[in-house]
Amino acid sequence: MHICYLTGLYSRKDPLIFDRQGKALAMAGYKVTIVVCDLEPNETIDGIEFISCNYKPCSRIERMLNTKKFLYRKALMINADVYQISDPELLSLGVKLKHKGYKVVFNLREFYPGIIHDKAYLSKMARNVIAVLMEKYLKSSLKKYNAVFTVTDDTDNRLEKWGIKNHYVIKNFPVVSSRFTLSKEEYLSRKNVLGYIGTVYWISCQKEVLKALAELPDIKYYVAGVIEEGYVDVLETFPNWKNVDFAGPFKKEEISTVFSKMTISNTLRDFSRTGSPNGSFGVLKIFESMEAGLPVLLSDVKCYREIVEKYNCGICVDPHNSQQIKEAIQYLVENKEMAYQMGQNGRRAVLEEYNWESQAKLYIEVLTNI
Repeated sequence: MHICYLTGLYSRKDPLIFDRQGKALAMAGYKVTIVVCDLEPNETIDGIEFISCNYKPCSRIERMLNTKKFLYRKALMINADVYQISDPELLSLGVKLKHKGYKVVFNLREFYPGIIHDKAYLSKMARNVIAVLMEKYLKSSLKKYNAVFTVTDDTDNRLEKWGIKNHYVIKNFPVVSSRFTLSKEEYLSRKNVLGYIGTVYWISCQKEVLKALAELPDIKYYVAGVIEEGYVDVLETFPNWKNVDFAGPFKKEEISTVFSKMTISNTLRDFSRTGSPNGSFGVLKIFESMEAGLPVLLSDVKCYREIVEKYNCGICVDPHNSQQIKEAIQYLVENKEMAYQMGQNGRRAVLEEYNWESQAKLYIEVLTNI
């Protein structure tokens, strides 16, 4: 069986498409091709074939307008058994391939109508109109797909209400690695550092975190990633933003070094603005932090309360309550041995339950049945 991924949005080594889904299929003996919109040469890595469209959009608008035609041409040439699409602007491409007789699945990585409301570059009226139209478009288009994958129970329940038959929750857990080892002595010797990795989104409640840290001058804040468009202007209005150790983006192979600079991992997010108010299993940084043996600062939503209650691996707080955030950080710093144990509990949780191996079997089974 030949599985082909089509994307104009994600890079060829996207952690989910390449490291998890693609590699799981390749290891199971399937032929895997990933078609991307970039200017890099075609190549094969770990048994996965990469094909470039030899086209790279220069802007968001250009990507939305042009990538579909380039990907469609490649898709017809490849003639795979099953195509997977993850980009919302490619929904119609999947429908077009279905009309050609191909099997097509959609990977709904986020509930896009929900996150539209957080796009500051759009006016409030535009956000409301686009969100309504996108929800209608999603509902009609996804009914035509052979299967839909999502990472949250909230979105999965919504798909059920829409009458979409084949929908599955495939959680974005990490591929377990032996590179993370952390002794008690090493952890206790580290300076007290709150860390944040990945994209600094508008919904990541950085303002509340900065307010909390303003009252904890001995706690350093380390951020490794990129900042969402326009957000840095807001953050720079806080006097203590200048004291943040901002490392910028990092490579996948550097993640263990990044985590080694932290004693607490901040994963806060305002889920009321995402379309998944109960939280998401798609926030990979949470489970990567747990795998690295770090206690986690989590949003107080159903999804994460259940994890913390089961494994005691962090603290849930209201992401808009800077006092709660401050008290949680202070507790973990003042009770460092307890914090270390929370981190070890989290690592055990990933090894036992929250790992990609637990999801790959279902993912492969669905595609095989299709």
